[in-house]
Amino acid sequence: MIVSHAHRFIFLKTRKTAGTSVEIALSRAAGPDDVITPVADADEELRREAGGRTAQNFDSPPLSRKAFNHMPARMVQKLVGEQTWDDYYKVAVERNPWDTVVSLYYWRSRDQAPPPFAEFVKEPVVEQLATKNARTYRVRGRIAVDRVLRYESLDNEIAELWSHLSMPGTPELPRAKGGARPARAPYQELYDEESRERVRTLFADAIAEFGYTF
Repeated sequence: MIVSHAHRFIFLKTRKTAGTSVEIALSRAAGPDDVITPVADADEELRREAGGRTAQNFDSPPLSRKAFNHMPARMVQKLVGEQTWDDYYKVAVERNPWDTVVSLYYWRSRDQAPPPFAEFVKEPVVEQLATKNARTYRVRGRIAVDRVLRYESLDNEIAELWSHLSMPGTPELPRAKGGARPARAPYQELYDEESRERVRTLFADAIAEFGYTF
């Protein structure tokens, strides 16, 4: 999560949507007073190598509460106050949910043999992913950000964001948290009818609002 006073934007970080890569790119334009929450040590190193500012100004005090990675929109709203929340440009990233769940599957199995995919989709962690990502950029069920970037066209989306915010230089998206997923086969190949419909149900709002299809 980033609150940039230098460029008057708030980045709200969803899970398994290249959020860390976007965060690293945005941190290259961050100022000394901006709030940047910590990420994993390897990602902080990648952020340093990319020339970005690493975690800073996230503690309490001076903040009213400690800011953290993947902080829900409602918490960020309370943290920064209504005036800043209303005035700053708020942005998050969304991804086709069926693809997102496959990404989570491989990420959680990166150090061990994965369970059958159909069984994984039944696990509570998949429902938690849907709930947590929704809360990251929604308040009381409604989208509360000014723009939701699409993972599927992220290079173009981040370039447009960069231009909209009049930030210096050009965006460069590193590949953070890569390597867990094998060479990209179509995500559809992992699904059966039951698992496909479970994802459709859990992520119904995102699927409807962004027009995602299987």
